[in-house]
Amino acid sequence: MENERRHLIMNDPQRGASLIFVILILVVVALIGAALISLVSNESFTAMNQSAGLLAFGIADGGIEFEQYNLAQNVDWYRSTSDPMTSSTRTLGSAPNAASFTVSTNLPATKLRRRIPNGATTSPICVYTTDRFPTSGYLMIGDVGMDPFEYVQYTGISSSGICAQFTGITRGRPVGGVTSTAGSHERGELVYPVTTLAGGLANNCTSLASLTIADNSKFLTAGSIAIITAFSPNPVDWEQLTYTGSVRSGVNMTLYGVRRCQDGSSSASQAAGAPVAPILYDDPTNPPNYEAEIVSTGTTPVAVVGNANRVIRRTVQR
Repeated sequence: MENERRHLIMNDPQRGASLIFVILILVVVALIGAALISLVSNESFTAMNQSAGLLAFGIADGGIEFEQYNLAQNVDWYRSTSDPMTSSTRTLGSAPNAASFTVSTNLPATKLRRRIPNGATTSPICVYTTDRFPTSGYLMIGDVGMDPFEYVQYTGISSSGICAQFTGITRGRPVGGVTSTAGSHERGELVYPVTTLAGGLANNCTSLASLTIADNSKFLTAGSIAIITAFSPNPVDWEQLTYTGSVRSGVNMTLYGVRRCQDGSSSASQAAGAPVAPILYDDPTNPPNYEAEIVSTGTTPVAVVGNANRVIRRTVQR
């Protein structure tokens, strides 16, 4: 009788199907549980990263405010002997919960440290810094509306004593069909890098989604530029533009959010190759205001996988 009962149980197809069904249910429940655990883990990681990102953004913004305060105490940004002009790190709090920001300031120009005499002298040009300038190229010397401009070509940079120097000088060079004449320049006059338009511009004040220029390492990520049409008659014919961002690719730099005819300047038809300089101009009876780009990186103490740092760039004017 016992053997017969065992035989019936082992050969009961309904009982075997039930067992398989129960196993399938257990597998499905296990998979759902694993998915829920993974989802909760991912959501927690995402929430942690978002919180860390917001914290890092706030810290980076604090770095911007910190550097703006420092710049407000500086009466002459372009006399800096280094570029970036300042670079500092500040730690907030104490370990293991310390956060920090690292801040630096990029400049679009420098100033003459020694007077340049009149005439076609080829002596090195002494400035406060050649940092971030290309190792060769063109310079624009002079203040818009105040002094005569001059384009100068250089083939190298060096340092000698208190001077940072542009060497291999050729004075009074033309750029993009715009001529200039070698003249005297006093100590303290502005020295800008010069690049050129990659394409032409129509004679209007219409804002542009983008504008491409030949890349120059001294130009700011966002800021102001001037396109010089002619050095004569006086005052200089020029147009000021502003841009809100940029991307460098190969030999070109594409500017975005471009606005033309700024600060009362007039438009003109601009051909490809026209000279471009970074500049902030305010009033023909006053020297240009200063412009600089602050770069602040905020770092959080939160230990997460991935990059919780945030970087803020802000162009400031004086």
